[in-house]
Amino acid sequence: MLDTHEEMRWWLGVVVWLALFGGENGSVVSPEDQGLRAGNWGPGPGLLESSDPATEPSPEDLNATDLMTKLGSAFDVQFMSVNEPPEGLQAIDTSQFSFRRKKNGRLVPMGPMPQYIREVELGVVKLADGSRLKTQVPVKLKRKLRQLLWALTACPVGFKWRDLGARFWPRWIREGLCPRSSCSVPAGMKCRPLAAQHKTLLRWHCRSPACQWIKVQYPVVVQCSCACSSRSPH
Repeated sequence: MLDTHEEMRWWLGVVVWLALFGGENGSVVSPEDQGLRAGNWGPGPGLLESSDPATEPSPEDLNATDLMTKLGSAFDVQFMSVNEPPEGLQAIDTSQFSFRRKKNGRLVPMGPMPQYIREVELGVVKLADGSRLKTQVPVKLKRKLRQLLWALTACPVGFKWRDLGARFWPRWIREGLCPRSSCSVPAGMKCRPLAAQHKTLLRWHCRSPACQWIKVQYPVVVQCSCACSSRSPH
């Protein structure tokens, strides 16, 4: 079975062939324009306890100064908020996308090009009998093709605030999301969570007869990768 990078090179070879010899009717849509979905790490830590509202933390239990002291250096201002974020819970931050859109609509790359894109052979097409067909692709077109492949196969993480409810502190956490769209041509591969950071939160936990704040680990997706739908990325 091919590993992730080998799969990517195979699919990218198909894309290049289509771009060089295919039709001109296809439209290009960047991952930034697609919907986003949550990662596969689950909704966060859950504990078996009573759902009785009477067991929820009181205003005295939610003293921010005391809770900040208890959480200590684990408080991450980039991913946690004591108050509801001003941008709301629906806004999605897509700044991790490696392209920016110019006024004319063109996508301009930012940062270094991925190695698997640089390794795509654009000068020749290899056939099954071992023969090689030169494509005579101009340097400028090669650059544009690589940028196109880069945009089509990108899996940028999007971030969105989530309200965890009164039994978590801080109550609002910034979750990572992977693009919902396919990241290969032809379609088939999907953007999947590749890496997560575990953030320490306080969880209000009741065990008769007392309730208290305990520390729990909450996974936040921070990296996505393009992989086959039938198996986990690695």
